[in-house]
Amino acid sequence: MPLNREAYTRYRYIDARLRKKPYPTLEDLIEYLNEKMDKPVSKRTVQLDLQEMRYSQALNFNAPIAYNKKERTYEYSDANYSISNLPVSADELHGLDFAISILDQFKHLPAIKEFEEAIMKIASTVKLNKDARGESDHIQLDKPFIIKGIEYVEPILKAISDRRVIKFSYQKHGSDTVTQNLLEPYLIRESKNYWYVIGNGISKKDHKILTFALDRIVDLQLTNDVFSEEGKIDKKNFYNNVLGVSVAEGKPEKVVLSFLPIQGKYIKTMPIHASQKVMKDSKTELKVSLELVINTELKMQLLSYGANVKVLQPKALAEELKQTAKAMVKAYSEA
Repeated sequence: MPLNREAYTRYRYIDARLRKKPYPTLEDLIEYLNEKMDKPVSKRTVQLDLQEMRYSQALNFNAPIAYNKKERTYEYSDANYSISNLPVSADELHGLDFAISILDQFKHLPAIKEFEEAIMKIASTVKLNKDARGESDHIQLDKPFIIKGIEYVEPILKAISDRRVIKFSYQKHGSDTVTQNLLEPYLIRESKNYWYVIGNGISKKDHKILTFALDRIVDLQLTNDVFSEEGKIDKKNFYNNVLGVSVAEGKPEKVVLSFLPIQGKYIKTMPIHASQKVMKDSKTELKVSLELVINTELKMQLLSYGANVKVLQPKALAEELKQTAKAMVKAYSEA
């Protein structure tokens, strides 16, 4: 059973007060907790807390709290005792280990890097506890490579907050041309360990909403020009009908896919998109529908399923993937 955070906060304060002289009476503890906590603490609550710290099997503090009848005070009979000295439980240890693994995935982000030292201290403590228990690493997450351009996240976030136009050079993959861009940044989006900034391209004549990959940005600067974001895009729903980050022109379309049973099992447990609906589920076929804008990411996703999927609708998408498949067969036959 998870420990109530508010109760644990009280336990820590009681623990700290019982280790300091002059030792507190019950009234002193109540007054002390009322100063520390955000809301009043009753006499009954403090009495129950002392009992829990002493005898609760769930907490397993086994706190040696002694009561001095003459002075009417509470103290630890073992001067070296503190709940902070107790080893974490196996469940807590595994939970911390998993949380650290998740944080490690994003350690290069400026917001996370700020707490890198604290995270490393916790990680070291967890490792010592695991070694003491004779446990090996039970959780391993794929280690992402360092993404170029991640250092731009922080200044772009500042620009979004201050509504300031950003200026940067940009070079597309496979192009020798470097373009100069002015952008009203609206939001940052991550997809498959790559980071993107989305905004209004004011350096373009048509002022389109554009997406730029951070790893292809060079020399980003915040200008002194400010902008009004009102009415430009709906941040909350902008990507509702999009897979990935490429927002292609056009409205969402109904995409109908037919999967072989073996692939269908994965598609049911890990849907392609939130809009996915099962139309047919039999021993020979899983048919699903999606409401999506047809973009590059969707096409790449469908191609990754190989012969395990067939696009039934729309016909234009089915024909395009058919031609791509023919080109792949030709490339292999000529190899």
